Amino acid sequence: MNDLLGHELRKALSDHNHVSGQRKNRAAAAATGDLFDEWVNELDFHDMVSSKEAKKEYFLTTADLANVRYEPIGGGFGCGPPTKCYLHEHLVKTSVRKHGRAGVVKKLEARNKREEKKRMREEQAEQARKRLKTITNTSADGAAAAATATTMKASAGDTQEVKRLREGLLKMAKQNMGFEMSGAPKNWKIEVPGISKATFAALMGRPTDVDLESFVKNGAYYKEKYEASKLFRTDEAQLTKDFNRECVTQNIGPYVSVRYKPSTMELSISGYAEMYATMAYRLFGSSDF
Repeated sequence: MNDLLGHELRKALSDHNHVSGQRKNRAAAAATGDLFDEWVNELDFHDMVSSKEAKKEYFLTTADLANVRYEPIGGGFGCGPPTKCYLHEHLVKTSVRKHGRAGVVKKLEARNKREEKKRMREEQAEQARKRLKTITNTSADGAAAAATATTMKASAGDTQEVKRLREGLLKMAKQNMGFEMSGAPKNWKIEVPGISKATFAALMGRPTDVDLESFVKNGAYYKEKYEASKLFRTDEAQLTKDFNRECVTQNIGPYVSVRYKPSTMELSISGYAEMYATMAYRLFGSSDF
Protein backbone atom coordinates (compact mmCIF):
# COMPACT_ATOMS: atom_id res chain seq x y z
CA MET A 1 0.00 0.00 0.00
CA ASN A 2 1.17 3.46 -0.80
CA ASP A 3 3.10 5.03 2.11
CA LEU A 4 1.14 8.25 1.64
CA LEU A 5 -1.80 6.58 3.32
CA GLY A 6 0.02 6.47 6.65
CA HIS A 7 0.17 3.97 9.45
CA GLU A 8 -3.38 4.56 10.79
CA LEU A 9 -5.05 3.98 7.44
CA ARG A 10 -2.99 0.82 6.86
CA LYS A 11 -4.20 -0.43 10.22
CA ALA A 12 -7.80 0.43 9.35
CA LEU A 13 -7.57 -1.30 5.98
CA SER A 14 -6.05 -4.47 7.43
CA ASP A 15 -8.36 -4.55 10.45
CA HIS A 16 -11.69 -3.82 8.71
CA ASN A 17 -15.02 -5.53 9.39
CA HIS A 18 -17.00 -7.03 6.49
CA VAL A 19 -20.67 -6.04 6.59
CA SER A 20 -21.99 -7.73 3.41
CA GLY A 21 -22.70 -4.47 1.62
CA GLN A 22 -25.04 -3.10 4.29
CA ARG A 23 -24.34 0.35 5.71
CA LYS A 24 -23.71 0.43 9.44
CA ASN A 25 -25.37 2.82 11.87
CA ARG A 26 -23.52 6.15 11.65
CA ALA A 27 -24.99 7.44 14.88
CA ALA A 28 -23.62 4.50 16.88
CA ALA A 29 -20.13 4.97 15.46
CA ALA A 30 -20.29 8.74 15.94
CA ALA A 31 -21.07 8.17 19.62
CA THR A 32 -17.71 6.44 20.03
CA GLY A 33 -15.95 9.44 18.49
CA ASP A 34 -14.21 7.26 15.90
CA LEU A 35 -15.71 8.70 12.72
CA PHE A 36 -12.77 7.69 10.55
CA ASP A 37 -12.91 3.98 11.39
CA GLU A 38 -16.70 4.01 11.02
CA TRP A 39 -16.35 5.60 7.60
CA VAL A 40 -13.69 3.09 6.48
CA ASN A 41 -15.71 0.10 7.71
CA GLU A 42 -19.10 1.38 6.58
CA LEU A 43 -19.07 -0.93 3.56
CA ASP A 44 -17.42 -4.19 2.67
CA PHE A 45 -14.19 -3.34 0.86
CA HIS A 46 -15.37 -5.19 -2.23
CA ASP A 47 -18.66 -3.28 -2.51
CA MET A 48 -19.19 -1.22 -5.65
CA VAL A 49 -20.13 2.47 -5.50
CA SER A 50 -21.50 4.62 -8.33
CA SER A 51 -19.75 7.78 -9.51
CA LYS A 52 -22.38 10.04 -7.95
CA GLU A 53 -22.13 8.36 -4.56
CA ALA A 54 -18.34 8.18 -4.81
CA LYS A 55 -18.06 11.96 -5.10
CA LYS A 56 -20.56 12.61 -2.33
CA GLU A 57 -19.52 10.00 0.22
CA TYR A 58 -15.75 10.18 -0.28
CA PHE A 59 -15.35 13.93 -0.85
CA LEU A 60 -13.97 13.49 -4.37
CA THR A 61 -14.36 15.22 -7.73
CA THR A 62 -14.65 13.96 -11.28
CA ALA A 63 -10.95 14.72 -11.75
CA ASP A 64 -10.10 12.66 -8.65
CA LEU A 65 -11.93 9.66 -10.10
CA ALA A 66 -10.20 9.89 -13.48
CA ASN A 67 -7.35 7.60 -12.41
CA VAL A 68 -9.38 5.24 -10.22
CA ARG A 69 -10.13 1.83 -11.68
CA TYR A 70 -13.84 1.22 -12.27
CA GLU A 71 -16.20 -1.42 -13.60
CA PRO A 72 -18.91 -0.48 -16.15
CA ILE A 73 -22.31 -1.84 -15.17
CA GLY A 74 -25.59 -1.74 -17.12
CA GLY A 75 -26.28 0.61 -20.01
CA GLY A 76 -27.35 -0.16 -23.54
CA PHE A 77 -29.70 1.29 -26.15
CA GLY A 78 -32.43 3.35 -24.53
CA CYS A 79 -30.77 3.03 -21.12
CA GLY A 80 -27.85 5.39 -21.55
CA PRO A 81 -24.16 4.65 -21.04
CA PRO A 82 -22.99 2.10 -18.44
CA THR A 83 -22.66 3.27 -14.86
CA LYS A 84 -19.09 3.60 -13.63
CA CYS A 85 -18.76 1.71 -10.35
CA TYR A 86 -15.76 1.85 -8.03
CA LEU A 87 -14.55 -0.34 -5.18
CA HIS A 88 -15.03 1.10 -1.71
CA GLU A 89 -11.41 0.20 -0.90
CA HIS A 90 -10.04 2.22 -3.83
CA LEU A 91 -12.20 5.21 -2.98
CA VAL A 92 -11.03 5.24 0.63
CA LYS A 93 -7.41 5.23 -0.50
CA THR A 94 -8.02 8.02 -3.03
CA SER A 95 -9.82 10.20 -0.50
CA VAL A 96 -7.09 9.84 2.12
CA ARG A 97 -4.39 10.59 -0.44
CA LYS A 98 -6.19 13.81 -1.26
CA HIS A 99 -7.34 15.01 2.17
CA GLY A 100 -5.24 13.09 4.70
CA ARG A 101 -6.77 11.32 7.68
CA ALA A 102 -7.33 14.52 9.65
CA GLY A 103 -8.88 16.19 6.62
CA VAL A 104 -11.32 13.33 6.12
CA VAL A 105 -12.31 13.47 9.80
CA LYS A 106 -13.04 17.21 9.54
CA LYS A 107 -15.24 16.62 6.51
CA LEU A 108 -17.06 13.79 8.27
CA GLU A 109 -17.69 16.00 11.31
CA ALA A 110 -19.00 18.81 9.10
CA ARG A 111 -21.27 16.39 7.25
CA ASN A 112 -22.65 15.00 10.52
CA LYS A 113 -23.49 18.54 11.67
CA ARG A 114 -25.26 19.27 8.37
CA GLU A 115 -27.23 16.05 8.61
CA GLU A 116 -28.25 16.80 12.20
CA LYS A 117 -29.45 20.29 11.26
CA LYS A 118 -31.33 18.84 8.31
CA ARG A 119 -32.96 16.25 10.59
CA MET A 120 -34.11 19.02 12.95
CA ARG A 121 -35.56 21.04 10.06
CA GLU A 122 -37.38 17.95 8.82
CA GLU A 123 -38.86 17.32 12.27
CA GLN A 124 -40.05 20.92 12.51
CA ALA A 125 -41.64 20.71 9.06
CA GLU A 126 -43.31 17.43 9.98
CA GLN A 127 -44.81 19.01 13.09
CA ALA A 128 -46.11 21.90 10.98
CA ARG A 129 -47.71 19.44 8.54
CA LYS A 130 -49.45 17.70 11.44
CA ARG A 131 -50.77 21.03 12.69
CA LEU A 132 -52.14 21.85 9.24
CA LYS A 133 -53.83 18.46 9.06
CA THR A 134 -55.38 18.98 12.50
CA ILE A 135 -56.71 22.40 11.55
CA THR A 136 -58.23 21.02 8.37
CA ASN A 137 -59.87 18.00 10.00
CA THR A 138 -61.09 19.52 13.27
CA SER A 139 -64.31 21.50 13.71
CA ALA A 140 -65.01 23.76 16.66
CA ASP A 141 -67.67 26.19 17.91
CA GLY A 142 -67.96 29.91 17.25
CA ALA A 143 -65.03 31.75 15.73
CA ALA A 144 -62.90 28.58 15.63
CA ALA A 145 -65.54 26.85 13.52
CA ALA A 146 -65.60 29.77 11.08
CA ALA A 147 -61.82 29.72 10.81
CA THR A 148 -61.89 25.97 10.17
CA ALA A 149 -64.53 26.38 7.48
CA THR A 150 -62.43 29.04 5.77
CA THR A 151 -59.37 26.81 5.89
CA MET A 152 -61.26 23.84 4.43
CA LYS A 153 -62.72 26.00 1.66
CA ALA A 154 -59.28 27.37 0.77
CA SER A 155 -57.82 23.88 0.52
CA ALA A 156 -60.76 22.31 -1.33
CA GLY A 157 -59.41 23.00 -4.80
CA ASP A 158 -57.14 25.05 -7.01
CA THR A 159 -57.76 28.62 -7.98
CA GLN A 160 -57.86 29.35 -11.70
CA GLU A 161 -54.36 30.80 -11.43
CA VAL A 162 -52.94 27.60 -9.95
CA LYS A 163 -54.83 25.44 -12.46
CA ARG A 164 -53.32 27.42 -15.35
CA LEU A 165 -49.90 27.18 -13.72
CA ARG A 166 -50.13 23.39 -13.48
CA GLU A 167 -51.17 23.15 -17.12
CA GLY A 168 -48.31 25.41 -18.19
CA LEU A 169 -45.77 23.46 -16.15
CA LEU A 170 -46.85 20.17 -17.71
CA LYS A 171 -46.65 21.67 -21.19
CA MET A 172 -43.13 22.98 -20.54
CA ALA A 173 -42.02 19.67 -19.06
CA LYS A 174 -43.13 17.82 -22.20
CA GLN A 175 -41.40 20.37 -24.41
CA ASN A 176 -38.14 19.66 -22.58
CA MET A 177 -38.36 15.90 -22.96
CA GLY A 178 -36.05 14.36 -25.54
CA PHE A 179 -33.08 12.07 -26.04
CA GLU A 180 -29.44 11.86 -25.04
CA MET A 181 -26.83 11.05 -27.68
CA SER A 182 -26.97 7.44 -26.47
CA GLY A 183 -30.68 7.26 -27.28
CA ALA A 184 -31.76 7.29 -23.63
CA PRO A 185 -34.42 9.74 -22.41
CA LYS A 186 -32.77 12.91 -21.15
CA ASN A 187 -33.49 14.51 -17.81
CA TRP A 188 -35.60 17.65 -18.07
CA LYS A 189 -35.78 20.86 -16.07
CA ILE A 190 -38.06 23.89 -16.20
CA GLU A 191 -37.76 27.25 -14.42
CA VAL A 192 -40.52 29.76 -13.73
CA PRO A 193 -39.97 33.25 -12.23
CA GLY A 194 -42.40 35.36 -10.23
CA ILE A 195 -43.96 32.63 -8.09
CA SER A 196 -45.20 33.86 -4.70
CA LYS A 197 -44.94 31.79 -1.54
CA ALA A 198 -48.71 31.39 -1.48
CA THR A 199 -48.75 30.09 -5.05
CA PHE A 200 -45.92 27.67 -4.32
CA ALA A 201 -47.75 26.36 -1.24
CA ALA A 202 -50.94 25.86 -3.26
CA LEU A 203 -49.02 24.13 -6.03
CA MET A 204 -47.67 21.66 -3.46
CA GLY A 205 -51.12 20.94 -2.06
CA ARG A 206 -50.81 23.07 1.12
CA PRO A 207 -52.60 26.32 0.20
CA THR A 208 -53.01 27.48 3.82
CA ASP A 209 -49.29 27.27 4.61
CA VAL A 210 -48.41 30.66 3.16
CA ASP A 211 -45.39 30.95 5.48
CA LEU A 212 -44.03 27.59 4.23
CA GLU A 213 -43.58 26.25 7.75
CA SER A 214 -44.33 22.68 6.62
CA PHE A 215 -41.53 22.72 4.04
CA VAL A 216 -37.88 21.94 4.70
CA LYS A 217 -35.54 24.80 3.86
CA ASN A 218 -31.96 24.10 2.84
CA GLY A 219 -30.00 27.31 2.61
CA ALA A 220 -31.90 29.74 0.41
CA TYR A 221 -34.11 27.03 -1.11
CA TYR A 222 -37.08 24.88 -0.27
CA LYS A 223 -36.66 21.55 -2.00
CA GLU A 224 -39.00 18.59 -2.02
CA LYS A 225 -39.50 15.33 -3.87
CA TYR A 226 -43.11 15.25 -5.07
CA GLU A 227 -45.36 12.94 -7.03
CA ALA A 228 -45.64 14.08 -10.66
CA SER A 229 -49.34 13.20 -10.87
CA LYS A 230 -50.07 15.38 -7.82
CA LEU A 231 -47.97 18.29 -9.04
CA PHE A 232 -49.60 18.39 -12.46
CA ARG A 233 -53.01 17.23 -11.09
CA THR A 234 -53.54 14.79 -13.91
CA ASP A 235 -53.63 11.07 -14.55
CA GLU A 236 -50.74 8.98 -15.84
CA ALA A 237 -52.03 9.04 -19.41
CA GLN A 238 -51.41 12.81 -19.57
CA LEU A 239 -47.81 12.41 -18.40
CA THR A 240 -46.72 10.95 -21.74
CA LYS A 241 -45.24 12.29 -24.94
CA ASP A 242 -45.19 10.35 -28.21
CA PHE A 243 -42.11 10.46 -30.42
CA ASN A 244 -43.66 9.08 -33.60
CA ARG A 245 -40.50 9.25 -35.70
CA GLU A 246 -38.62 7.17 -33.16
CA CYS A 247 -41.68 4.94 -32.57
CA VAL A 248 -41.44 5.34 -28.81
CA THR A 249 -43.35 7.03 -26.01
CA GLN A 250 -41.76 8.72 -23.03
CA ASN A 251 -43.49 8.89 -19.66
CA ILE A 252 -42.61 11.50 -17.07
CA GLY A 253 -41.14 9.64 -14.08
CA PRO A 254 -43.35 9.10 -11.01
CA TYR A 255 -41.48 11.70 -8.95
CA VAL A 256 -40.11 15.17 -9.64
CA SER A 257 -37.81 17.46 -7.67
CA VAL A 258 -39.37 20.83 -6.86
CA ARG A 259 -37.14 23.70 -5.73
CA TYR A 260 -38.29 27.17 -4.69
CA LYS A 261 -36.26 30.25 -3.73
CA PRO A 262 -38.52 32.76 -1.95
CA SER A 263 -36.00 35.62 -2.02
CA THR A 264 -36.12 35.73 -5.82
CA MET A 265 -39.52 34.01 -6.29
CA GLU A 266 -37.93 31.41 -8.57
CA LEU A 267 -39.49 27.98 -9.03
CA SER A 268 -37.65 25.13 -10.73
CA ILE A 269 -38.85 21.59 -11.38
CA SER A 270 -36.67 18.75 -12.65
CA GLY A 271 -37.41 15.16 -13.46
CA TYR A 272 -36.66 12.21 -15.67
CA ALA A 273 -38.51 10.13 -18.23
CA GLU A 274 -39.02 6.46 -18.94
CA MET A 275 -39.19 5.21 -22.52
CA TYR A 276 -41.53 2.63 -24.05
CA ALA A 277 -41.79 1.30 -27.60
CA THR A 278 -45.05 2.08 -29.37
CA MET A 279 -47.45 -0.76 -30.12
CA ALA A 280 -46.74 -0.60 -33.88
CA TYR A 281 -43.00 -0.84 -33.22
CA ARG A 282 -43.44 -3.82 -30.92
CA LEU A 283 -45.66 -5.65 -33.39
CA PHE A 284 -43.86 -5.03 -36.66
CA GLY A 285 -40.42 -3.69 -35.89
CA SER A 286 -38.86 -0.44 -37.07
CA SER A 287 -38.07 -1.78 -40.58
CA ASP A 288 -41.77 -1.61 -41.53
CA PHE A 289 -41.92 2.16 -41.20
